[in-house]
Amino acid sequence: MVEFSRRVTAADIAKSAGVAKSTVSLAFSAPERVSTKTRDRILNAAKAAGYTPNPVAQSLKTGRNNIVGLILADLTNPHSGSVLEHVQKTANDVGYMVMTATAAHDPKRDIEFVRKFEQLNVRAAIIMPSGSDEKYVSALKNSSIRFVSYGHKLSGLECDHVGLDNRMGMELLVRHLVDLGHRRIGHIAGNQRQWSGTERFDGLRQSLKDAGLTLDQNDLDFGEYDEDISYRAALKLLRNSDRPTALVTANNVTAIGALRAARDLQLGCPEDISIATIDEIQWGELISPKPTCAVQPIGDMAKLAATWLIERLEGESETIPPRSAEFAPRLVVGQSTAALK
Repeated sequence: MVEFSRRVTAADIAKSAGVAKSTVSLAFSAPERVSTKTRDRILNAAKAAGYTPNPVAQSLKTGRNNIVGLILADLTNPHSGSVLEHVQKTANDVGYMVMTATAAHDPKRDIEFVRKFEQLNVRAAIIMPSGSDEKYVSALKNSSIRFVSYGHKLSGLECDHVGLDNRMGMELLVRHLVDLGHRRIGHIAGNQRQWSGTERFDGLRQSLKDAGLTLDQNDLDFGEYDEDISYRAALKLLRNSDRPTALVTANNVTAIGALRAARDLQLGCPEDISIATIDEIQWGELISPKPTCAVQPIGDMAKLAATWLIERLEGESETIPPRSAEFAPRLVVGQSTAALK
C-alpha cells in the first residue's frame, strides 16, 4: 500500500520552534514584528521541514503577496504560450509567481478575471486586451489593479504598454512581395476592434500606397485572428481565377487558415499564390512550405512587460508617466513566397 506524506502546516512549525501558530504567520507575513532570534528559529524549523506558506492564503490575510497576474487573449495560439514562458521566467527570477488566465478573445471574460484577481489581492497584471470599447476600458480604469497592456494598446487607459511596431511589420512584408514582382496583393485582416488589428491593416494600406499600389476591395477579407474564419476568408479570395498573386495575413493563426485554403483549392504555394504573415508559426520548419514572416522578438517584449509591471508594483517608477515600447520585427524569408512568373 502506497503511503502519502502529510503536508507540513504552520501548526507543525509552531510546535517545532516552540512558538504560537500566530507567531509563525507573522514571521512570514510581517517579519519586522518578530524578534530576530525568534524569526531565525522559525525559519530554520520551516527549512528543515520543507515548509512554505500558502501565498494565496497569506495574501487574503495580509493584503500583500508576491503574485502578479497575466491575462492572455488565446492560449491556443503558440504566441501566447511564448509570452507566458518569458513573463514567468522574468517574474520568478525576482521572487514573483504568475497567476494566468485566458479569455479566448472574450472581453467579458477579461473583466471577470480582473475581478477574480482583485478578490485574491493580485495588485498588478499584464493584459492582452480582448476588448476596446468605452465600457471595457472603464472597467479596467476602475479596477484596483495596475496594468501593463501587451500587444494591444487601449485608448483611455493610463498604463505602460509593450507591443510590436505593427506598421513596420506590414512594410517589411509588402516590400518583400513587391521586390518579388507582385503588384496585386490581397489581405486577410485581423480583429478591427483591437489596436494591433487596425494598426496592421492601416500599415498594409500605407505600404501599398508607398509602393504605388492600392488594395482592391475584392482582395480583402477579415479573419478576426481566428483560423477557421481566416480559412473561409481565404477560400473566398482564392477561389476565383481572377485572384491576387500574393496574400499578406494578419498573424500566424490567420496564415494557417490561408495555407489550408490554398491546399484545399489545390493551389500551389508559392507557385500559384505567395503567402506572408506577421508572427512566426510554431513548428514552421515542419510546415511545407515554410512561411515567410515578420517575427516578433517575444522574449524581449515579454521580459520588458514583466519588468515594468514589477517596477510599478514595488514603487520604483511612481513618478514616471505611462511608458510605451514598440519593438521592431525581423523579416524571415521562407518558402511560401516566390518571384512572380
